[in-house]
Amino acid sequence: MGTIKDFSEIEIRNAILNKAPLCKINKNSKHWKGYISINDKLVAKVKIPNAHQRIMHGSKSTYIARDLKLDEIQFNNFIICSLNSDEYETILEKII
Repeated sequence: MGTIKDFSEIEIRNAILNKAPLCKINKNSKHWKGYISINDKLVAKVKIPNAHQRIMHGSKSTYIARDLKLDEIQFNNFIICSLNSDEYETILEKII
């Protein structure tokens, strides 16, 4: 396994909003919650960070990676754009 890199909250937020197959976003709290579905089946809930430039260190990002059902390398690729939305959905389909 690798190590999760440090990313800004807005980088993580944008990746989730643009790549995760969100069926619903709950905006009623301090942090949004995204609900991810595949083939009309809810497979995950994820906290969506706020749109800050603040750095979210790897240790804190581990929780988001776990919620997204990604390992460290997959999470890094998900954020830095080398893992696209179709590839992410394929990963999720393998675990459901």
